[in-house]
Amino acid sequence: MKEAAYMPEPAVNVKRLPDQPGALYIEFENPPMNQFTTDMWRRLVSVLRDARQDDGVRAVILSGAGDRAFSAGLAMEMLDTLQSDEDAALIYTLGFEVREALYALGKPVIAAVRGNCVGGGLEIALCCDLIYAAEGSKFMLPELNIGLVPGCGGAIHLAQKIPFNRAFEMILFSEKITAEEAKSLGLVNQVFPKESFDAELRAVVDKILSKPPVAVRALKELMAHANLSVNEMAALQAERRLSVDLMKTHDFKEAVSAFREKRTPVFTGK
Repeated sequence: MKEAAYMPEPAVNVKRLPDQPGALYIEFENPPMNQFTTDMWRRLVSVLRDARQDDGVRAVILSGAGDRAFSAGLAMEMLDTLQSDEDAALIYTLGFEVREALYALGKPVIAAVRGNCVGGGLEIALCCDLIYAAEGSKFMLPELNIGLVPGCGGAIHLAQKIPFNRAFEMILFSEKITAEEAKSLGLVNQVFPKESFDAELRAVVDKILSKPPVAVRALKELMAHANLSVNEMAALQAERRLSVDLMKTHDFKEAVSAFREKRTPVFTGK
C-alpha cells in the first residue's frame, strides 16, 4: 500500500533572520494553494498586533509557502459550511480584522508573491505597502463567479491602485492577469526572476532597514492619509452589507455546490 503524503496542518509561520533582525517574515502554509482558514486569519491578526508593539520589528514580509501560490484566498470548505447569518458575519469580520491589523501596523509591509495571488490572497496583498512578484505569478479576484463581491476591501483597494474601469473589468469578468501586466498597471512594484526572487527581496528589505525608523513610521502614517478617500468608510459599510447578504443567496450556495461537483452553476438571481 502506498503511504499517504504528509500534509502539514494549516499554519502561519513566523521567522526572523540573523542578518536581518529588523525584518519579520510571515509565511502562509496550507498546501497546495495556501488557502486561508479562520484559524489562520486569527493567528495572522495576533502576529501583526504583536509586531506593532515590537520596536525591533521595522518591516514585515508576507509570503506563501512553496512556489504555487501566495494564497488562493479563503478555503472553499469554509464557504461550503456556512450555516447561518452569524457564520457569514464572522468570516467578514475576521477578514476585516486582518485588513485593519495591516493598516495599523505602522511599519512597511511587503507582499512577496510567488505563483497565484487570488481572491482573499490578493485582497491581503492590496493592504500591503509594496508588492513584489516572481515571474509567472498571477493575480485575480474571482468572487463574482460564486455570487459574491470581494469582501476584505479588495474592490475598493484595487480601484485605488489601478484605473477604475480596468479594476471593474478585472472583477466583473474574474480576469487573471500576469505579474507583468500587474506591474504595467501599477499594482506591482517590481517583477523579479524566479531564480533570484529571494535575493532581490532581501535586497529590498535591506534598503528599508537602512532608513531611519522614525521617519519610515511617519511616512507610513502620512501615506495612509493620502491613500484613504473621504468616502472609504461609506464604501466599507456597503461592502460589509453586500458581502454578508450575498452569502445568504441561492446563487452563492449553487455556485459553491457546482464548484464541488465540477459543473457549471445555474444562477436564478435569487
